[in-house]
Amino acid sequence: MRLIKDSIIYLSSSIINKSIPFFLLPILTNYLSPKEYGLLSIFLIVVTFYSAFIGMNININVSKNFFKCSKKELSIIIGNILFILFFSFILFFIVTLIGSIYIDTVFSIPKKWILIIPLISYMFMVNTLNLTILRNEEKALTFGIFEIVNTATTMSITILLLVCYKFGWQSQVIGILVSYFIFYIVSYIHMYRRGYITFKINSKTAKDILKTSLPLIPHVLGGIVITVSDRLFIEHMINLEVVGIYSVGYTFGLVVILFTDAFIKAWSPWFYKNLVNPTDKKKRQIVKYTYAYIAAIFLLSILISLAAEFLLPYVVDERYVGAKIYIFWIALGYAIHGIYKIFYPYLVHINKTAFLGFSSVFAAVLNLIFNYVLIDSFGAIGAAYATILAFIASSLLVFSYQNRNYPMPWNLKK
Repeated sequence: MRLIKDSIIYLSSSIINKSIPFFLLPILTNYLSPKEYGLLSIFLIVVTFYSAFIGMNININVSKNFFKCSKKELSIIIGNILFILFFSFILFFIVTLIGSIYIDTVFSIPKKWILIIPLISYMFMVNTLNLTILRNEEKALTFGIFEIVNTATTMSITILLLVCYKFGWQSQVIGILVSYFIFYIVSYIHMYRRGYITFKINSKTAKDILKTSLPLIPHVLGGIVITVSDRLFIEHMINLEVVGIYSVGYTFGLVVILFTDAFIKAWSPWFYKNLVNPTDKKKRQIVKYTYAYIAAIFLLSILISLAAEFLLPYVVDERYVGAKIYIFWIALGYAIHGIYKIFYPYLVHINKTAFLGFSSVFAAVLNLIFNYVLIDSFGAIGAAYATILAFIASSLLVFSYQNRNYPMPWNLKK
């Protein structure tokens, strides 16, 4: 069926896309010290924070309306999304510029590099908008080509600047900036030529977009806090060198996302389409696939951990072999996060995105507390434990809320 076929395509493209950074890992760990690698990790974390505020997960409006609206109506929605994104970018660039006058560094990042973060986040969100359209059009192959070429461009520029010109940790920053700019232009042209952009500002449309997206800021921010605060705590409570080693282990454990993201990319259009006119048969089919998915990701997390621990000494410089102890716990955490991902679309479907914000913020606050207590007690491995506990909390909250507000036949025997 189409869902399985698209999942395989998304998985294949994700494996190729994510394997490119893995091929880069031996080069990065050879040319960068653990301290420099830690600084690069912190920079990417700050980019993720900015993307939460500038982007507001605004692309969810495309998925939500893709099968409900005509193409003309959708093009007006996307045109208004682009206006909102540009305004958001300008606002945060000004705030960052003013802040840079008084602050020399942010989390060890020099201020001249902080100033480009709003631009990177803005271009990333426009690229994501184009990819969201492709995913809902069920053009999995084109989606994969866009993702792979984008990543390959980033990595090629990074290797050139790092190996030939010795630019250090900034090499990947420049690679990301150049690659995102190229695909920002390509995405705009691609959307416009296919009739997906109509620049017609409509106050009602803009309000509807913000009504869906603004509650998602705390949701996205909470998710980011859970996924990145561990390295910020390690930097503060231990040192930047340990951040670098932990980040390598984190990269290996993160392989689980290859499979969860690939499935969810195919799942979302199929899920929303089936809930336009849901029947008992369709609901039972959704439940069966959900159970199969949950079982598969836990099994995969174990297999990935075993394979990653075996491969680690052959992939990274000997200074990073201590990353081995973090891999299983990170993989397990992201398997649990994969459960959260499959319940998240229910709340978007029933316009209950405000609860997503509450659940994510609640889990994020727990994560901050867990990080401090567990890192203090167990060292850097405590950060991985904190991530697992926070993901358990957010998954349970979203599942219980979904079950109360949009019941599904979870007991298939009935």
